[in-house]
Amino acid sequence: MKNFDVIDDSVYFENSKALQSCQFYKFSRILNSNLGEKVIIGDWARITSSYLDGFNKIDRNSLVFHSTVGLYSYTGAFTVIMHSDIGKFCSISWGVSIGPADHDYSRISTHDFYYNDFYNIKPSKIDGYDRFADRTIIGNDVWIGTNVTIKNGIKIGHGAVIGANSVVTRDVEPYSIVAGVPAKVLKKRFSDEIINSLLELKWWDCSQDFISENFQIFNSHDIKTSIKKIEKLKR
Repeated sequence: MKNFDVIDDSVYFENSKALQSCQFYKFSRILNSNLGEKVIIGDWARITSSYLDGFNKIDRNSLVFHSTVGLYSYTGAFTVIMHSDIGKFCSISWGVSIGPADHDYSRISTHDFYYNDFYNIKPSKIDGYDRFADRTIIGNDVWIGTNVTIKNGIKIGHGAVIGANSVVTRDVEPYSIVAGVPAKVLKKRFSDEIINSLLELKWWDCSQDFISENFQIFNSHDIKTSIKKIEKLKR
């Protein structure tokens, strides 16, 4: 299915589906993937065996591999997402690594000959180990700063903020702000009462029209009042 707006003839598109509103920039590669409405793939970016739900921007030189990306989520340049599920409304900066492969250091070697057939070492009928045994789960409305690394198998709760240059090695609770190497909790974005209300509200599941029509409510700094108004409108 190639009824989309190709920006450059160098685009490689194979065994994939994309809507007409999608845009692909020079030397981008889309393989075995499904892309929803208004997805933009930057220069030299690669999308492999993945699903992008719609209104996503994957900036130049990024890789999305065996992953899903929810509505309205986007990445900066040089970001790698592997074997991960990204929620809606996530803001992912440049140089971010999510769900990178493990090298098992408990064996004789940490080399990839255990699972890579390239070296003609691993017998074809013998499995080494699964370097992507656990998927990484990123909740909705998560902000991930520049040059962050999130270990595979990690779960990041809704509304969390990951500070720039952090290395996340443990699960992160919803609406927590974490930073450092390894990342540690600095504080929570809101009180427990507001956090519980937001988790029940699940505003990210509201339709595009609902959010647009009630933009001023979403734009308010009075979180408690905004939550009450949205709850009332959703009834």
